[in-house]
Amino acid sequence: MPKHDESNFNQVLSNKPPGQGTIKDANQRLIALLDAAVDALVIIDGKGNIELFNSAAQKMFGYSKREVFGKNIKMLMPDPFSIEHDKYLSSYLTSGDEKIIGKGRKVKGKKSNGEVFPIFLSVGEVKNSSDIQFVGIIRDISEQEQDRIEARESRERLSHASRLSSMGELAAGIAHEMNQPLSAISSYAQASKRLLQSDTQDNKLKVVAALDKICDQAIRASEVIHRLRTFVKKRVAQRESVDLNALIYETVNLAKVDTRILDHEVLLKLCHNKKPILLADPIQIQQVLLNLIRNGIDAMEHHKGAPLLIHSQWLSNIMIEVSVIDCGLGIDQKTSSGIFNPFFTTKETGMGMGLSVSQTIIHAHGGNIYFGPGKNSGCTFSFSLPATFIRQEDMEK
Repeated sequence: MPKHDESNFNQVLSNKPPGQGTIKDANQRLIALLDAAVDALVIIDGKGNIELFNSAAQKMFGYSKREVFGKNIKMLMPDPFSIEHDKYLSSYLTSGDEKIIGKGRKVKGKKSNGEVFPIFLSVGEVKNSSDIQFVGIIRDISEQEQDRIEARESRERLSHASRLSSMGELAAGIAHEMNQPLSAISSYAQASKRLLQSDTQDNKLKVVAALDKICDQAIRASEVIHRLRTFVKKRVAQRESVDLNALIYETVNLAKVDTRILDHEVLLKLCHNKKPILLADPIQIQQVLLNLIRNGIDAMEHHKGAPLLIHSQWLSNIMIEVSVIDCGLGIDQKTSSGIFNPFFTTKETGMGMGLSVSQTIIHAHGGNIYFGPGKNSGCTFSFSLPATFIRQEDMEK
């Protein structure tokens, strides 16, 4: 640094007229300032070797100044970040490509005991220095990341509890759904037994046909159990490519476990020319759909035979909307103001968690959920989600 610049710099630091105070005083003030920072501050040279390591950095990484001075910054990084760092530094020095300079990003740090932890790193270049230098500001975000993980786990537990509650309310319907194939199996088995008592060729053929029907009914019962077990199983949320149309059909079949839905026709008006594909957790989206379907059926309790419409449409090339439209009495203003609040319900036996959980799920998938009046009566609940599509002509090739 030129002498007159150094003199001015010292004057600002010491807040004294020229000639009073020393470079040593200025350096001490600068060191005190750096050590007072709550974030870790590290200065490296053009080769990545550490030249400054403040108190917060020593506390964060568990190294003393002497242990790191002159050593490569890679010792504070786990793989693959340590490998990437050399590439970024070399690229910047040769081409000026600022992949990390002047930008902040989440990476991983490595402590002296080998522990890897999340950090937020921002890097800047020391301008007008006699040598190439870079300064890094590092913040430990372990607590924030842990809070985020706990919040996600809490949403998962709440979502699971809501699914269990739904299945509890559907208990009578489950018994009805399972009773049909089991009764059929029993009837076919008894008929087969009677046919076997008369050993004729015609009866043998009838027994074979009866056994085939027994197998069909057993498969039907197995599918019902599989759908229910998949829906209520405690699991880690997983995003995957999902055919939304197929998921809606499957959800309607699951909803038919509820005997109340048998009093109503479910009409489907879905996008088939541009089939929507979601990157989503299928069980969670199914949970939202099932909740809206059951709410729609409940709203039409006194309108036997009234149809429930499930409609989908593209809002844009990247956003699909699904609507569940009932023919009930609609929602009054007082109810609508708190309808997405936890524990808010108009049902005598409801938990008031269905719509709140549904809102959490849709927001976590980057979408929105909302409602409005139906065309003639009732209410329309809709949610929109990011999606891609496959054209009908492409599917036919």
